[in-house]
Formats: sequence, C-alpha cells, structure tokens
Amino acid sequence: MTAAEQFGATPDEIQQYGANLSIWEALKLLQRYAPLVGYAREFVTTLDPYKKALIVSDACEWVASQTQAQADDQLVKLLADVLKTQQGEALVRWCLLQVEAAR
Repeated sequence: MTAAEQFGATPDEIQQYGANLSIWEALKLLQRYAPLVGYAREFVTTLDPYKKALIVSDACEWVASQTQAQADDQLVKLLADVLKTQQGEALVRWCLLQVEAAR
C-alpha cells in the first residue's frame, strides 16, 4: 500500500494528481513548476497585503503563460497592469478594509 492509498486516495486520484510518479518524474515536475515555489516563498515572507496581491498577480501571469490559450494571458496581464497603478493599489487596500470591517 502506497502512502497515498494509506491516506484514502482512490486509484483515480492517485493517477490524476501524480502520486504514482517516480522520484525522477517528481523532480522533473518540481523543476518545471519551481517558479511557483518561489512565488509561494515570497508570498509567505511578505507582510503587506497589497504586495501579496502583486505576488499573486505575477504568479497568475506565470501560470497563464504555461497554457496554449492567449485569452488568459491577456486577461491576467491586463488585471496585473491595473493592480500596479495607484488606483489598483487603492482598490486592493479598500477591499481589504471592507474585509476587516466585516469581521
């Protein structure tokens, strides 16, 4: 019984999520998606919520660039460009205030 099976994963889930990859296949996959690990590390170490939003937008741009579709690349780029303006920062900070006020 594999570790994935011990935790209740079905055979379909094991196949879908790559739990049956060899160590070399897993390292190759990790290498391919290493930029996301970098974004995650940067996100965790950043305290300012607005800067976290910028990191997420950069990560989304990278993910969108990994697909063959062009619409997602353009959409994410436009949204990231908006976030990087003074108005975008004001919008993000206003949204954060609304969430805090609702608590």
